[in-house]
Amino acid sequence: MFKLKILFFFIYLVSCTKEPVLYQVDFVTQPVNGGSINLNSNNYNEGEILKLEAIPSENYSFDFWSGDLNSNNSLIDLVVDSDKTVFANFSKKRFEVNITIEGQGKVSKRLIKSGSKNDYSYGSILEILASPDNGWTFVKWQGDIENNTTNPVHINIDGQKNITAIFKKNYIGKNTSKFLALGDSYTIGQSVEVNQRWPVQFLKELKSSTNAIDTLQIIAQTGWRVDQLKEAMNNSDLQPPYGLVSLLIGVNNQFQGQDAVGFRPEFIEILEKSLKLVENRTERLFVISIPDWGSSPYGASLNREKISKEIDDFNSVLKEESEKRGIRYFNITTISRRALTDNSLIASDRLHPSGKMYKLWVDKMIPVISKVNFD
Repeated sequence: MFKLKILFFFIYLVSCTKEPVLYQVDFVTQPVNGGSINLNSNNYNEGEILKLEAIPSENYSFDFWSGDLNSNNSLIDLVVDSDKTVFANFSKKRFEVNITIEGQGKVSKRLIKSGSKNDYSYGSILEILASPDNGWTFVKWQGDIENNTTNPVHINIDGQKNITAIFKKNYIGKNTSKFLALGDSYTIGQSVEVNQRWPVQFLKELKSSTNAIDTLQIIAQTGWRVDQLKEAMNNSDLQPPYGLVSLLIGVNNQFQGQDAVGFRPEFIEILEKSLKLVENRTERLFVISIPDWGSSPYGASLNREKISKEIDDFNSVLKEESEKRGIRYFNITTISRRALTDNSLIASDRLHPSGKMYKLWVDKMIPVISKVNFD
């Protein structure tokens, strides 16, 4: 009897023990290639806590869980208490396209492939079009862009883009085909025939590479200092923009005893004045160094070393202030010093350069200036 009671009790315990419950939990990624979940769809025990992680694919971002789980956290715990279907939602990364403008014009955007109005998903293709204002021309794009002159241009969105559209003011005026040479005796060509002056030789050579510059205007006179050239410019009807301007001045400031320190502010003023004549197009203005007149026969009885030192000091000012503004500077001083051993480089007055020396100056400048875009 006792054994029978034990048997019945055992049967009762077994019949009262609850079978473990398994639930089906399915995991789905949207879109399929947008990412993955660290666990696989499977049967899990009731009450089990699953630690879920949504792992985005390259160039995707996790957005949120949906279905039987609602959360924006990519790492989250899921309690298994029923059958569940859980969705991990991903989307392509979105990037901004920032456009800035130099000059006057506007840029329009047109989405070619996917994306939204202001920020664009990875893989989008965006077309941008630069439209200049009246009197302006589109030049190029700068920044995160490859085809920097194509307009319109298509951009593949693979990250944030910072792009600048550059416009330039149209170069229009009655003097845009004119070469204006500013200076003193070296520019006017003291003691040489007109056709031997360096500006005349220069323009003749320049015409072989461009027809954009076809006329020469000279404002120069023997003995002029910077202040006298400036006064002559003020009294002349100079209407910018000029096609090309040269500046060679300062020898008489040195000759009359001024030092380079006092010369600098005067030169800066006339350099800025000259720059305005080309509407700040630095490629259309060039500065020429002061020749070393001490190397001429006239300087033989003088302190050539002192003269050369002072000329070098003045030329340092010319070079520094020109290059600081992005203006071309041509050193012809070394050419002028060849006159120490070659009298054919000096005019009949035994002081100024001959047409032969001027030709050497031109040969130095033309290869550079001929490459300027005068359009």
